[in-house]
Amino acid sequence: MLRHVVFTLLLITAAIAAGVAMVPGERERWTMLVRDNRNDEALDILKASYRAGQRDADAVLQLYKLLMSLAEIAQATQVIEQFVADRPGDVEAITLLAKHHGDTQNVHGEERALRRLFELSPSQGTAQRLLSIYRLDGAFDQEEGLLRSLLARQIIAANDAERLGLLLLARGDLDGARQALTYFDEIANPERMIGRLALFDLLVQLGDTQTALVKVAAWISNWRKVSIHLPGGPEVSLARLVRMMMAVDAVVARRILCATPQDGLSLDAIERLQDLACSAPADDVPAGEVVAVAGGQARILSGEPQR
Repeated sequence: MLRHVVFTLLLITAAIAAGVAMVPGERERWTMLVRDNRNDEALDILKASYRAGQRDADAVLQLYKLLMSLAEIAQATQVIEQFVADRPGDVEAITLLAKHHGDTQNVHGEERALRRLFELSPSQGTAQRLLSIYRLDGAFDQEEGLLRSLLARQIIAANDAERLGLLLLARGDLDGARQALTYFDEIANPERMIGRLALFDLLVQLGDTQTALVKVAAWISNWRKVSIHLPGGPEVSLARLVRMMMAVDAVVARRILCATPQDGLSLDAIERLQDLACSAPADDVPAGEVVAVAGGQARILSGEPQR
């Protein structure tokens, strides 16, 4: 008889335990409510849990999404900012905060979040958004600082490298401008001219005429192609370049401009712009100043002049 009673009690205890286990927990409750589009009820559960100090990441993010869907912007902002404060090194959390501020048109909040994000994970995408904010606000010192940082990391875009070089050149920082414009020259499309003209002029100012002329020898064949295929487009820049080259060293400039192109292109585009470059015979070029151009590469050769 006693055995029967004990067995019955065990069965009852097991049944109660199974029943308790089958009762959905808080997470299952709000998950089912969200699934059934009963957002108000789910929101009540999540708010109560949040006020009680339960900060499970999935629950907090779901709370944030529900608050945003119901246009409770102020409370949603508090939730996402606290979420990031609890995870200061979480790139995904800071990215979400920056997006939140962007969606709610809080420009200064977005700027702060993007700066933190760039410090943790530098990228061109983050930098481009920051640069656009700085330019709209007229914060040119911050823009310059960010551009310098991008250049140092060598993740700067060609347009930004050119802009930085021109800004630094205007401010008289010749060494910084040379670094930026040299990097621009390395990564920009071959037909880009403005930054390269500025680099040529800068190299001449710095007294490095040999490097300036070597670079021109590498650029000129690409610019001839552009001039031939797009008549009237780059001719003004080419004319300016010819005048600058002739002012630096007329003899070497004639050697570069009047050399037979390796790819068989004619010199009509150049000759239409400047007769003076090729009209006079290229006299002997001093040893060590002959410019050789081949395959888009240029170098100064030592030895006797080539004819």
